[in-house]
Amino acid sequence: MNRQSDSINKYLPAALLYFFLNGFLLPVGLLYTALLTPLLLLWVARYRYLNYFLLYFLLLTPFVIAHWANGIENGAYYLKSILLSFTVLVFCIAFHQYLGFCHSLRDIFKKILLINGFMVVVALVALFIPALRDSFWNANTMSLSHHNILRLKMLTYEPSYYSTLFAPIALYYVLKVVRKELHRPAVYVLLVLVPLFLSLSFGVILGLAMTLLVLFTLHGRQLLFRARNLQYIAGVVLLLAIVMITLFAFFPENVFFRRLENILAGKDTSFNGRTFDSFILSMDIARKKSLMWGAGFGQVKVVGLDLYRKFYNDGSFTVSDVAIPNSIGDLLATLGLVGVGLKLFLETFFFFRSGVWSNYYRLGLFIFIFAYQFTGSFISNIAEYAIWILAFKPDLFPEFNKSGPHRSRTRAISESTQTL
Repeated sequence: MNRQSDSINKYLPAALLYFFLNGFLLPVGLLYTALLTPLLLLWVARYRYLNYFLLYFLLLTPFVIAHWANGIENGAYYLKSILLSFTVLVFCIAFHQYLGFCHSLRDIFKKILLINGFMVVVALVALFIPALRDSFWNANTMSLSHHNILRLKMLTYEPSYYSTLFAPIALYYVLKVVRKELHRPAVYVLLVLVPLFLSLSFGVILGLAMTLLVLFTLHGRQLLFRARNLQYIAGVVLLLAIVMITLFAFFPENVFFRRLENILAGKDTSFNGRTFDSFILSMDIARKKSLMWGAGFGQVKVVGLDLYRKFYNDGSFTVSDVAIPNSIGDLLATLGLVGVGLKLFLETFFFFRSGVWSNYYRLGLFIFIFAYQFTGSFISNIAEYAIWILAFKPDLFPEFNKSGPHRSRTRAISESTQTL
């Protein structure tokens, strides 16, 4: 019997807060993890992580000097943005420490998946209750028509953020299904795919699809084409093919296909805004101050206002409307080419330092978030940093290890099966 299931998982409440309630009833952009920074700081201080904070300030200093020399448009925004970056740092250190203490991540993933499935049902019921609809759904046209399309955001502030939170869990269970390590795999497939498709977050959906394609291309023999898997995989592919053909034949105007068609045709304003437009505008904003060092913390809104009005030929834009919904683009505008180069260097360094390639799941996370940072997210997105930390954690889910002692791998699979 699994002893953990007989007691309350003390690490579960923090996970539920992070996934479901982090921004609930708070102004857009404010999170409870940010408000709890003093408590998180006290917690991580017990484990002497002073080197991380020292490194943060050492890396920050040349940027501050350069921004000061080039001129800071709004000092209040600048200080507020630096403070926000500090709260993100504290969260990342706390999350890393959390993973070090928590040895029940499989159990937490399962509970989040099941609770999320229940919440999807609640969200569908909320469609018929106007007072609750806006808590679960986001309405926009996405260039599909003059009518608003509802996208699942759960209790977060937008669908793409919700789907980014969900991505590590979705990838985990897809790999479990592929490797035939789950009972009732069809149920898990539904629990994963339904929320993603209801979110209509194509950046995450296509990112996960690309991740699986790369994994299967590189390691198809180990993941797919084992003798015991062939008939199973063939059945899954056939089922998905039947679903897609049915949708195409009988519901050709469904929202999913229409948005995919718009994206491929370059007509989707949401997708364009997160990709091509973001890089054009981020370059223009950085050039206003320094292409090497960027416009500075919190200065994108101020420096970019006139640029946004001209680019979109819309004089109604205000400072609050200006944002670059693309992590690398946001970083380029804020910290310039030096900031982008530093981030890419750290990603490459930790990829090799932590042996990401040695574990299918961690490699999948790395591929996904590396690509996604060019098509979505933003510079202070803790959901993105959480995925990076998961990808760089060497002992995460050893059942997905490519090699290693057979005994330890068998034991890991046995333990994971018990919690599933």
